[in-house]
Amino acid sequence: MKRAHRTAHARIWTILGILLPLAFFTVLALRQTPPADRPAILIEAPASDANGTEAAQ
Repeated sequence: MKRAHRTAHARIWTILGILLPLAFFTVLALRQTPPADRPAILIEAPASDANGTEAAQ
């Protein structure tokens, strides 16, 4: 009984040790990446009135 338990334990951990990294790297490989040719969007400071305070919106 003890030997069968050790064999099953070793097989399960061997399979997990192979399948988990394989699944992880597969997900990384299939993940969509954003397009590289997308133009940058300029983020500007909010508009302010003449005396230097922000305009109420």
